Amino acid sequence: MKVGDLVKVKPALSGVYLVVGEDPDRENNWPDSMGESSLGKLYYLYDPIEERVADMHEKWLEAVNESR
Repeated sequence: MKVGDLVKVKPALSGVYLVVGEDPDRENNWPDSMGESSLGKLYYLYDPIEERVADMHEKWLEAVNESR
């Protein structure tokens, strides 16, 4: 995933968000307490409905289309 990609947030997969940045300093590669996969990179997502930017870890994102 990279800036310019469109994504949906799991598990709801409702709404489409634009990836507008990432924060490598807040990447989380530690498994959670249940032994599941790490959260991964932290991305900044623009929400066109709320007209704001929110952050979300890679684990919860599904690409709708990937920019080139």
